[in-house]
Amino acid sequence: MIESAEGSGASDEGSQDSAGEASVDLLLSSLLSNHTQLLSRLAVRLGSQDAAADILQEVYLKLSTRPQVREVRNVNAYLYRMAINLAQNQRRKDSRMLPVTDAMMLVLPDSAPDPEHVALASDEMTRALSLLQALPTRRRQIFLAKWRDDKTQVQIAEEFGLHKRSVQKELVRAEKYLRLNLKKSRL
Repeated sequence: MIESAEGSGASDEGSQDSAGEASVDLLLSSLLSNHTQLLSRLAVRLGSQDAAADILQEVYLKLSTRPQVREVRNVNAYLYRMAINLAQNQRRKDSRMLPVTDAMMLVLPDSAPDPEHVALASDEMTRALSLLQALPTRRRQIFLAKWRDDKTQVQIAEEFGLHKRSVQKELVRAEKYLRLNLKKSRL
């Protein structure tokens, strides 16, 4: 029966504060003196000594914030119910999280390429580089300026002293040659 400070009226605020302080002090002292009994009772209910100890620690921390408490008739029952409520809250919180198990990790797809794909890609890259070397020198240089150096066709035309249209034609020829011969080498 913990209530917020806003719920109390102004006329009897002083008497409720002192009664609430006394109730919290009584709960804390009872928690400390009956810790072993509460721990064993909770351990049976929760199925774990560690979980019970954690929950009793939570009870202590909650009481140490000095919440306003109305009159407590049965201190041990109040502490036990408080512990059970905190345990239920913790279970709800834990159930919202999805634990990842080893079995789940095996089902997840691996985005890394397998050795076969790595070998195929490496072979294709080797073929592409050898085909690139087989291009006429100026065509190869224009192609590399475009795709490796990321230059515009205008920049390439100025660099080689060509018209933009000549650069376009050289790029088309190079790309056509590479595509055609890469397709042949795959078959």
